[in-house]
Order: sequence, then C-alpha cells, then structure tokens
Amino acid sequence: MIQEGKGKDRATILALTSIGHFINDGNMWLIPGIILPILSEMGINYAVIGLLSALYAALSALASPLVPLSIKWLGGHMKAMALGMFLWAFAIGLTSIGFLTHDLPLVYVGVVLAGVGAAYYHPIGSALLSATYGGAAGSALGINGAFGSLGRTLYPLIGSLLIFAGSVSAAYNLWVLALATFIIGLSVLLYGAYRFDVHAYRKSVSGGDPPSSSMTLKASIMLIILLFIITLLRNTAGQGIQTFLGIYINKVLGIKLSVTYGEILSMLLASAIIGQPILGWLSDKFGRRFMSSFSTFAFAVLFIVFIYTGNLIAAFFAMLFVLSNFPLIMAVLGDLFPREQVSWATSIIWNGAVTGGNVLGSLVTGLLAQYYKPIYGDVGALEHALLIVLILAFISGALWVAVPKPPKKSRVPLFG
Repeated sequence: MIQEGKGKDRATILALTSIGHFINDGNMWLIPGIILPILSEMGINYAVIGLLSALYAALSALASPLVPLSIKWLGGHMKAMALGMFLWAFAIGLTSIGFLTHDLPLVYVGVVLAGVGAAYYHPIGSALLSATYGGAAGSALGINGAFGSLGRTLYPLIGSLLIFAGSVSAAYNLWVLALATFIIGLSVLLYGAYRFDVHAYRKSVSGGDPPSSSMTLKASIMLIILLFIITLLRNTAGQGIQTFLGIYINKVLGIKLSVTYGEILSMLLASAIIGQPILGWLSDKFGRRFMSSFSTFAFAVLFIVFIYTGNLIAAFFAMLFVLSNFPLIMAVLGDLFPREQVSWATSIIWNGAVTGGNVLGSLVTGLLAQYYKPIYGDVGALEHALLIVLILAFISGALWVAVPKPPKKSRVPLFG
C-alpha cells in the first residue's frame, strides 16, 4: 500500500486530510450539540431524540463495509474520502431544508443519513497518511488528529454563531456548513483525480486472523469477551452523556440556545485536546489497566458531581475522561494480544463494543428519560436517566480488575 508521494504531495494531502478531519469531526458534533437540542426545544420527546442518535450510529456501522468497496470502485482513497464529504454535505443540506420548510421528517432523514457520511473519513484519513508518509507518518497523524479534536471543539460554537446569533433562531443556516463540506470534498476529489491518489490495495491473507492454537485461541476469546463487555458498558454510558449533553445544558442548567450555549459546549469539548496527551503520559507512568479503570470511574463520579452541583469545572474534567479514553483502550489491546491478533481484536472492539455502545447509549438514555418524564418532569427525567446509565460506567471500571497484566507496553497515541 505504501505509495509515498513527493514533498509537495505529502504536504497537500496532510492539509486536505487535516481539514477533512476538522470538518468530519465537527459535523459529528453538530448532531448532539446543535440539531438535537433544537429538536428538543421544539418539543420532540427524549425517546425520539435517542432513537435518531441510535439510528445514526447504527447506520454508520452498517455503512462501514462500503468504505473499502468505494475505494475499489472509485479507484483511490482520495476519491472515496471525497464521497464521504459529499454524503455529509447532502445530509446536512437535507436537515437545513427540513428546518427551513418546517418538515421534521426531512430533518430526521438528514440526521440518520449523516451516519453514512460519518463512516468514511477515519479509516481513509489514517490510511492516506500512512501510505504517503510511510515510516514517518507518526507526526503527520498527530497533526491530523489535533485538527479532528479542534473541529469537535469549535463546531458547536460555529453552529451557534450561525443559528443563534440573531434575535430568532435560524437552524436553516446549517446550509453554510453543508456548503463548506461540499467545497472541501470537491477539492479532495479534484486533487485525487488530477494530481495524486493512493489506490486500492489487497490485504495480507494472514494479517488479522486469530491464532490456530486451540488453547491460545480459547484464552484470546475469553479475554476479548471480557474487554468487549468492559468497552460496551463504558461506551453506553459515555454515549448517553454525549447525546444528551447539549440538551442537559439547555434544559437543566437553563442556558438558552444562544452563542453563550455554544461557548460553554465548546469549552467542555476542548477538554479532549489536552486530555489525550495527559492520559497517555499518565498511562506510561501508572499503567494502562489502572488508567483505563481510573478514567472510567473518574468520568462517572465527576459527571454525577456535575448533575448535583451544576459545576462546569466538574463537567469539563468529566468530558476530558469521556472523550480521551479510547486511544488508551486501543493501546491495551496492543499490549495484551500478540501482533497477529491485534487487528482481529481491534475490529471486534471497534465494530462490536464501541458501535453497540453508541447505539445503546443513545437509545437507552432517551427511553429512560421519556419513561421518567411523567414522574419527575422534563428536568428530573433527564437527570435520573443519566444517573442510571452512569451505573454502567462503574461496572465497567470495576471489571478491569479481571483483565490480566499486559506482557508488553505500547505507546498510547496522543490523538485518536
């Protein structure tokens, strides 16, 4: 797959993939940060909001096999990345038109279809940089990852400025972000078509297969089941928080949807920019298992403190641990499994536990909040739902004691 380009091509691909990462991860936070709170303010119930977010996550997972097929059909990674950007632009554009015409079903379709666009960037962006930079890809991946974190941080503020800055909310102004996504997608497509692209490649036959030894395979399966449960529970709790964080800030803290709202949400999401390097350093010092468990307990405890006090500092550090833990889990997999099993284990955790948690977290939290609404009212229902899903985080953190001590250590990537 290594198709190292010239210096100018390398720099251009780093720039395009980094801007693409900024927009992709930013768009991903438009949904829970801007669109879902607007729907909630319009009176859409918690169960529907949770279902929309769950369908988005499920469709993103189901669309993931389309990524390698698109690379093959279109003849290159850049062209496939452009397709993902066009799908994002189409989904956001549909949502914008839905708000403009007061057609909520169209908004729902746009939110769910965004899951298809979300499936494309991450596997393609890292593959492009690894292919063009070869053994020197580390720093390029770090720069690229930083742009993703920056996009996640800034998009709620950018969206708030576009929509809430006037005297009347203008959710249809999402078209500006759809247009920006389309323009970047077009730039990527033209560069891939006329300048440089990384073409489809054949995977090694033995690359990600589990070992043939029955005893080793049995031990590996038992370990992956344990890690699957740990990750599924943690991600369910974490996704429940992320899906309803914007709505919580709006309804429970009483901060109306405004530029101030966007500033607060962006401030909380900025925690990931410093969180991943901090957790990487701490894991080198105190161990992967300990920090994986500690970070899970920490985000649960800190978010409970936030629920009971409304303290945004507690929320900042809770989100730091929520958003920064995944690279740590990937490093644990690299430590625990032999080299020939790592891709197999990573695929199971990513496609099964992480995706399953994304779907269940949104759905379960929404259904719980809607169930409790007649009992506790709008505010109390959401608080109770979040407190219940946080129980899963405590179980996840406690299960780390059953994970064996890793026989080796790998570096924790600073940016996921």
